[in-house]
Amino acid sequence: MSSSPSPSPFSSLGPRGPRPPAVPPPMQELPDLSHLTEEERNIIMAVMDRQKEEEEKEEAMLKRLHQQFESYKEQVRKIGEESRRYQGEHKDDAPTCGICHKTKFADGCGHLCSYCRTKFCARCGGRVTLRSNNEDKVVRIHASSYIIIMLLDIFWNKLL
Repeated sequence: MSSSPSPSPFSSLGPRGPRPPAVPPPMQELPDLSHLTEEERNIIMAVMDRQKEEEEKEEAMLKRLHQQFESYKEQVRKIGEESRRYQGEHKDDAPTCGICHKTKFADGCGHLCSYCRTKFCARCGGRVTLRSNNEDKVVRIHASSYIIIMLLDIFWNKLL
């Protein structure tokens, strides 16, 4: 008996974060309601209208969430570039945190972000376990970033 592997609960997550929301299929034609009373037709139409409104709200929320995620990724990329540029200009200085540019590191100290490759101190970031692969990743994380990551994690787990 052969069975295909079940899709991963994270199959909607690409290598660069959640995929943009898929366009929902167009609403099917209305069923034949001619055999119902006027009151029953009105009730069914009201339910279908509410369903359509909810689907539109959900689509708008997914689009907004995806835009926020893309904006966050862009911010991380820019900060990483800024840090590398700063570190390149100050090669003669002792190694410092790529975010606050204050904390100086001894050899082997500090954390390196798995995504933007910026070295940062314990005050500016931390270690996060990504649930998609139970891999411990060192990620620069700020309060707003942490909230976004947690919301994405909760949202995608409930969605799937």
